[in-house]
Amino acid sequence: MVGKEDENYVAWYILALFDYGVPVSNLSERQLNELWGYILAAFKKNIPKKDFFIKGEIHEIDMPHLEESFKLAQISPFQSYIDIRRSPLIGFYNRRLIIRMTIGTEDFFKIRNYRDDILRDLKFVFEDLIGVKVSVKDPEGIGEKPWEIKDIFYYPLIIVRNGSRLIKEEYSLSKQHSVDPIYSIPTTSLTYTLPERGKWFSLFSFKEHFIRVSVRSVMVFCEGWIPLEFKQALINAIYLGGLYEQMKRMRKINEPITRQRMRAIDDVILMNLAETIKEMVKTYIDAARIAEKQRFISFFIALLSFMLSTIALVITLIL
Repeated sequence: MVGKEDENYVAWYILALFDYGVPVSNLSERQLNELWGYILAAFKKNIPKKDFFIKGEIHEIDMPHLEESFKLAQISPFQSYIDIRRSPLIGFYNRRLIIRMTIGTEDFFKIRNYRDDILRDLKFVFEDLIGVKVSVKDPEGIGEKPWEIKDIFYYPLIIVRNGSRLIKEEYSLSKQHSVDPIYSIPTTSLTYTLPERGKWFSLFSFKEHFIRVSVRSVMVFCEGWIPLEFKQALINAIYLGGLYEQMKRMRKINEPITRQRMRAIDDVILMNLAETIKEMVKTYIDAARIAEKQRFISFFIALLSFMLSTIALVITLIL
């Protein structure tokens, strides 16, 4: 749990997508457990390396035994060359691997160097996983397929708690130094704002979060924090508009490797990713607004019914 001293922090997610080379529905539960074992083994192999970004023991977390729950593990106790506030988490399901770290806001402006170093370290982990095959038992009986990890695509999502304050402070400092505020974080890459409705009584209030999309990462400078559903919409948008697009492009094995097929998310995918984020988050916001109105209407009807009942009771007592 983040304490008061950690009121401002950065939640850093590395979203990875496994490519099995062919369209895939789901691994069986047995195959999922088998592949999860390979993933944990790859991390355990690389953690002892001298310059690996983190040290510690990997402990599996016993998640509720739901059919589609993430396999989850944490690295704790841990040591790192950056100030990590919580034990890092590793989650895996089917073809999605998500790694979460939490760092102090004071390290935010050093995040570029950390990002490159950590992604380099994780590349070693992923290289150990590429080519891994899962076994098949009784394929006719339980529908298992001989999946093999052909490639892994990954991309960071960085969420800065109270991050909009950083941008507003930058605007203020720009004015103090007689500098046009246009020279600020939002114009270093494609940046736009996305609103989030407040609580259902706050019908006319909303927050505005800054979303910065680049070929290196998506950053969210929050006004306060974002709800779980908002975060889920962002993650799904990155998978749909970014990582799956990369995977489809790299599968075109008969075409030469060119700038347009490089691993990094290029301008074409970048614009698609930005639009996908806006559309999926807008869908979430619209759904939240509808639910908000429904709750208000239900509350109003319940209140009106109570008032009518009270009036009826008073009239009965008078008569």
